[in-house]
Amino acid sequence: MSEVGMSEVDMSEVDGSELAVRSLAKAFGGVRAVDGVSFDVGRGEFLAMIGPNGAGKSTCFNLINGQLRPDAGTIRFQGTLLNGLPPRAVCRLGIGRTFQVAATFGSMTVAENVQMALIANAGEIYRLWRPAAQRHRARALDLLAQVGMREAADRANRELAYGDIKRVELAIALAGEPRLLLMDEPTAGMAPGERHALIGLVKRLVAQTGISVLFTEHSMDVVFAYADRIIVLARGKLIADGDARAIRANPKVQEVYFGSGRTFAQADNADDANGGGR
Repeated sequence: MSEVGMSEVDMSEVDGSELAVRSLAKAFGGVRAVDGVSFDVGRGEFLAMIGPNGAGKSTCFNLINGQLRPDAGTIRFQGTLLNGLPPRAVCRLGIGRTFQVAATFGSMTVAENVQMALIANAGEIYRLWRPAAQRHRARALDLLAQVGMREAADRANRELAYGDIKRVELAIALAGEPRLLLMDEPTAGMAPGERHALIGLVKRLVAQTGISVLFTEHSMDVVFAYADRIIVLARGKLIADGDARAIRANPKVQEVYFGSGRTFAQADNADDANGGGR
């Protein structure tokens, strides 16, 4: 497994990067899912990773948070090498994650879902024989207030609309006090209004707390409205890196990402017409 030189690591720390990915590679059989990808996530940056299905986005996420081991390259978070660390160790270093399909407990109340995350983060999971109803409740309510779900604290999670469940999942992710949050298609399955409300909320939290966010997203209206910077993957390779204007105008992105000559504006309109469908 290859590693970058210390000069690269030092530069990532000097320029304010939280995450430094260098020459990352992962293959499954003969398919190179991630092929020599390098990028940084800056402190307090809201970075979007886009690309067509099969581009390598989810594989990149799984490599960063320890679900997969890279074949080559390095991943450093605040200067610490993540290669080979399991997901729990990565989380404890300050990297949180939300998933395309929200992972919450429907039978528990909204507050209890967040309390369980706080209990796990405090290392108290093996002491659940003790009464848990009030443990970390005040902190759970505070987190729910941050995501606009305080009034629903005592409702059963299964009663919530899908957009509200995604807000609860965000509160659960914040329970670990991450410095970097990985969000895998956070608005999947949402209508346009819900998409913008959720991503707008995350963007405000980024501004308030200074955390960094790396998110994948298929809805271009959300990406171009909120991302500070956009990186584009195609067939496992990084093909573009820039702000919304640069990505819109990039001929290679237009050709590889859409493969049909459609413009980003047309894609945005199609998403909205379909109610945010995938």
